[in-house]
Amino acid sequence: MKKRIWSKAVSIFTAILLVVGLVPSTTVAVMAAETNIVYVGGVALSGSSDNIAYATTNKSGELITEGATADNYNIKWDGSTLTLHDATIQKELYASDLPLSNIAGAAIGVINQSGDAGLTVQLEGNNKIEGVSTGIHVRSSGGNAALNITGNGTLVVNSNYLTIQVTSIGGNAALSIENTKVTATSSYSNVVTVQSGNSENSSASVTVDGGSLTATAPSNNVSGIRFVFGSGGSGSGTPNLIVSGNATVRANGSAGGITNNSSTGVQYGTGSSTTGGIVWNGKDGTVYGKVELQEDLEIGEGESLTIEDGASLNTGSHEAIVNGGTLNGEDKITGTVKYAPSITTEFLPEGKVNEEYATSLSANGSEPITWNVSDGNLPTGLSLSTNGKITGIPTVRGNYVFTVTASNGVESDSKSFSISVVDPIYSIQNSGDISFADALEGYTPEVKTIMITNDGNQPITLDQPSSTSFDVGTLSKTELNVGETAEFTVQPKNGLLAGSYEEDIVITGTNNGKSVSTTVNVKFNVKHNAVKVERKDPTCTEAGNIEYWYCETCGKYFQDETLTKELKQEETIVPATGHNLTKVDEKKPTVDAAGNVEYWYCEVCNKYFSDEKAKHEITLEDTIIAKLPKFVSGANQEWTKGSKDGLTFKIDTDIKEFKKVLVDGKELKDTDYDIKSGSTILTLKPSFLDTLSAGKHKIRFEFNTGSVEAYFTVKDKENSSQTESANTGVQNKYGLWIVLLLVAAGGLAGFGILSKRRKNHK
Repeated sequence: MKKRIWSKAVSIFTAILLVVGLVPSTTVAVMAAETNIVYVGGVALSGSSDNIAYATTNKSGELITEGATADNYNIKWDGSTLTLHDATIQKELYASDLPLSNIAGAAIGVINQSGDAGLTVQLEGNNKIEGVSTGIHVRSSGGNAALNITGNGTLVVNSNYLTIQVTSIGGNAALSIENTKVTATSSYSNVVTVQSGNSENSSASVTVDGGSLTATAPSNNVSGIRFVFGSGGSGSGTPNLIVSGNATVRANGSAGGITNNSSTGVQYGTGSSTTGGIVWNGKDGTVYGKVELQEDLEIGEGESLTIEDGASLNTGSHEAIVNGGTLNGEDKITGTVKYAPSITTEFLPEGKVNEEYATSLSANGSEPITWNVSDGNLPTGLSLSTNGKITGIPTVRGNYVFTVTASNGVESDSKSFSISVVDPIYSIQNSGDISFADALEGYTPEVKTIMITNDGNQPITLDQPSSTSFDVGTLSKTELNVGETAEFTVQPKNGLLAGSYEEDIVITGTNNGKSVSTTVNVKFNVKHNAVKVERKDPTCTEAGNIEYWYCETCGKYFQDETLTKELKQEETIVPATGHNLTKVDEKKPTVDAAGNVEYWYCEVCNKYFSDEKAKHEITLEDTIIAKLPKFVSGANQEWTKGSKDGLTFKIDTDIKEFKKVLVDGKELKDTDYDIKSGSTILTLKPSFLDTLSAGKHKIRFEFNTGSVEAYFTVKDKENSSQTESANTGVQNKYGLWIVLLLVAAGGLAGFGILSKRRKNHK
């Protein structure tokens, strides 16, 4: 029986040990395996270099995997590159396909919820994505996102909402296009969107190396290319648009061709030292780096192309055609540049019955430009030559409306004109009479302009006008055609004395013995230049003056405003009064009151001086000697080592006067104490006090105004028993072992007692 009981005890103890051995827990790490999946036309394609997925597309834009092979495919996926070969995709990923709702609506989509997301699209032949919500969407919720479109084919993406979108929630986002042509349009939203995280280090970039990107947005306040940082209305980060390899980027949208929500503007440039590209931001184009055209370039109506400093454009075997737009930096172009004609003539002059008529039409554009009347008729007797000259003698009065066309082989431009044929009229008129503002003697002459207009219908030859009291400038022109204006200046002559001046200036003109004239009346008044000087009382050191008037023209002094009673200058002066000084004796400062130095004070000018002759002026502050420092609180304190708080002393002295603090004759470092104003409040840090031995210590505060001393006592830390609460978890393995051993020992003891009792009982 005893043996059986002992055996049970051993079993229990062993079980306890086994339990104890199992107590330490292990952590199980779960890793999500990444899959090489791309969603195309609503179908998940899983592929790798060893297991390539193939599919075809039918006329409805659906993806079909059955029957697709390496010799028969429109879609190929090898786990990293998606190849489109003459593919048409018209189906999208549905929102019900969770957890992929973030790329729902995409014809082509890649998403990574925890790491980087990237996709390379290889183009072969002509490819289309249409009739879907989103064309291509690459999204990362926990890393960077990148989309690379390459190949020798083309891609046209027409979506109902987003067209091409690269999204990184917290990292960087990049779209790159290499040597291929991508055309993207949207019927509702921004066309190309590159979105990264919202931080100063975030980057969102579009890179086009060779080929082209055309992004055209609808007219509902959206953009062709949009850089976004974060999900809010504004963010930080750097948006970049880089072109090279003679690439062309065209972005159009009613909100702007290229926009972003970052506080940093879009950074444009070329990623190559040998080639660049052209970026069109709406109607404004810019050439970056060295570019050679890969096709003809047309600058249309309202468009403007600028070749920036350091950039160049070589047309190669193509042409740059300016057709209604503007080209800035033509000197940086090599090759052929042609300008479409643009008629610059605004109107045509009147014709006079039976008088010779001659005028020329003008147009900008590449020569040669030829002209013809394309609609209507010229006045009877006039004709238009191919070089743009209208000549002849009109014979019939009337208003003739017609259209002329200018052509140069590049394009043509047409414009409507009219010519009125009238009887001859000789007439000129002026811009009106002139009245100069009243002036004082010694004036600077004011200048005014008189305009003479030919308001008849015959040319007029003007004669140079003249005047007695006024200087008359030279006519800007003497031959005035109909409607033309000449001008000349009029100003009073220098040095006119006080008085009133008025004169009629006559302007005359002639034509074929016919004489015409017009008269301008000019007025000018001159007054004495009298300046009143107010009375000024003298001071201790400065003289004053009486009230008087001074003529700035003649330099004389007068008692009255009418300048009739002349004075000498010295008669206007009131001498200085001199200082009235009072000596203030030196007063020593105390701890309760400030003192002062010896000084002299003038009650007249309220100034202070350090000497009785008032040669050295000082301020009131200079006279004050600050009061001596004294303790407010903190003397004879006690501090126990290990305390968290320091010792604080307050001294009744401005902190600006503080120099240093010493303990037991040793100057303290700045790191040994904290000091603040409120008089001067200084706290010794516990870290410093712990370095002191137990006992009494002397502290000394030194100020510019004196010093004060006090004592404080440092005490050793008192012994105290500290009971640490036992941990109830399995983390304290030794405590648990001891408890279990005690339990086991108690069990054995119990079994011994039980055995003994049974023996005695027997």
